[in-house]
Amino acid sequence: MFSLDNVIENIVGNGRYQIFICLCFSALGMVSCYMNTASVFIAAMPDSRCRIEPYDNITAYPNITETDITELFIPLNDITKKPDRCQRYAFNTSCKDIQDSNCLFGTNNVSGMRTVQCDVGYVFDRSSLEETIVTEVYAWDLVCDKVGISFFALNYAGLLVGSITSLNYAGLLVGSIMGGLVADRFGRTAVLRVSSILALIVTCCISFSPNVYVYAGLRFVAAITYFPMIESGFVYMIELSRKRWRTALGLSYNAIFGLSSMTFTVLALIWRHWRSLQIAKSVIAFVPFIILGWLVPESPRWLFAHNKQAQSKQVCEVIAKRNKTQLSEEVWQDTVDEFKKSENVKESKESPLRAMCRLPCTRFLILCNMFVWMVTSMVYFGLVLNVGNLPGGVYLNNTLGGLMEFAACVLAIFATKKVGFSKCTSASLYTASLTCLLSTVVLQLGNGQQVFETLSMVLAMIGRFAASMSFGVIYVHTVEMFPTVGRSTALGLSSMSARIGSIFSPFTIQLHSTIPWLTPVIYFN
Repeated sequence: MFSLDNVIENIVGNGRYQIFICLCFSALGMVSCYMNTASVFIAAMPDSRCRIEPYDNITAYPNITETDITELFIPLNDITKKPDRCQRYAFNTSCKDIQDSNCLFGTNNVSGMRTVQCDVGYVFDRSSLEETIVTEVYAWDLVCDKVGISFFALNYAGLLVGSITSLNYAGLLVGSIMGGLVADRFGRTAVLRVSSILALIVTCCISFSPNVYVYAGLRFVAAITYFPMIESGFVYMIELSRKRWRTALGLSYNAIFGLSSMTFTVLALIWRHWRSLQIAKSVIAFVPFIILGWLVPESPRWLFAHNKQAQSKQVCEVIAKRNKTQLSEEVWQDTVDEFKKSENVKESKESPLRAMCRLPCTRFLILCNMFVWMVTSMVYFGLVLNVGNLPGGVYLNNTLGGLMEFAACVLAIFATKKVGFSKCTSASLYTASLTCLLSTVVLQLGNGQQVFETLSMVLAMIGRFAASMSFGVIYVHTVEMFPTVGRSTALGLSSMSARIGSIFSPFTIQLHSTIPWLTPVIYFN
């Protein structure tokens, strides 16, 4: 099979230019992180309770504390064993003495108190996050009946929050299909340039969303526009690198994802209003790649595979010059002869998708690969989005999760060399599913004790570590398995399958609030 590897090896020289390119495009992991995990903060659901009038009026009742109101007027939720977010005790508003239970509730017995739904608004804990899409209650109304997910009976009120995140992943599904095809058809840099500009425009517009429907629609469009940039940039980096660098480079992409998760925590600490955070992450993520897209030449592998040898040679000569070396005419001519013999000139006229599906073994390989991507994605994004439900707080958990991801990708570089891609993927998936299950068992049996909550968080982070390793390994393995003419298409099809899994992730997380043990059981199976 035709390969341009000999030419790439010949023009590496001191490798300075390749190292620069790889460092730049590894930062695509930051873009992916900022776009996929932003809802951890932007759609965070801080602690809340019913607003209790008139006692929440600080001016009229300056001596009543938050603890007093919660203990007196808010019942405990039967599932979470914490103050209920959506109900309050019915009380006599004309009662003058807040300490007189008979006056307030007509009884001293808590079990005899009648509960009602919140009817005058909500009070949110804004100590960590100033404003999220959930706390914009009057304009967006994403609390209580609008938050609960009815998994078996689809209804408007129950699907809003879960659907917003799922719609983002649905956009990634469309983008993954489109991105691979257009990158193989029009070139890596062309897609990178157009995609990065469109993505910046759309993601900045999200911050001006007047309601939840516009917000959800723009997130869907944003996912479609930016994901082709991720795919084309990743493939570009791999195609320009030496063959023995590819595993480390591919895993470095996911390692950057982990580091970016930690830096995103810093951004969320600086910009605590979701609209400001949305603009900040968009500018930081896309502006550098808008500039980079116009500085780098087209992939010489793509040019050669599409019968543009003269342009490919010109790019290779430029790369060789920047690496303080020269392109060997003998190596180049041998590559051209090999290309002609392999009949890739004919293959390059076919659509990449048709070329991928011609051989039965290739079809079977891509189907198996797509299934693994789907399972891995559902578990991975489920763990990423679940950090808000873990003990310890969203800032700490998101930072620790990013650290686990970085460590997993570094370890995977050595693990794949030792045991191979397939064994590394299967072992990490088994570990992730088992630790998720154990984390929930420990949390449920701990009855709120600190030691059990800490152990539960540790197990969850081990699960994040294992899921991150699996995701990083299959990303590189996919690029390695398929030839240049269909590489982006294969990555696009695999990413499409991953989006199918990720679309279900938000709903599995929502199930946690009603059936806490069901989410890890789904992951375990």
